[in-house]
Amino acid sequence: MENYRIIDLHIDEFENRISKIIDSKIHDALSHQKEGEELVSRQQVRERLGIASSTLSDYTQKGILQSYKIGHRVYYKWSEVVNSALKVQTKY
Repeated sequence: MENYRIIDLHIDEFENRISKIIDSKIHDALSHQKEGEELVSRQQVRERLGIASSTLSDYTQKGILQSYKIGHRVYYKWSEVVNSALKVQTKY
């Protein structure tokens, strides 16, 4: 990665370079996932499971669900969410 001095950049150019870095990180993360593996956002998990944000955070903190950070964003592998839900169901 190249080193840049932020002071010498116009704000538009700075935003463009940051956007390219983020896109590159997301692309790298997605290229390492298994074929057909779906990454879903926190909001998508909450909507699909019908749970609150606090519940999702609790599940993540307790290790029931594994989260993956890409930049400042948090994602979950949908197959892992389903497997975790099935494990919890069989306990009760």
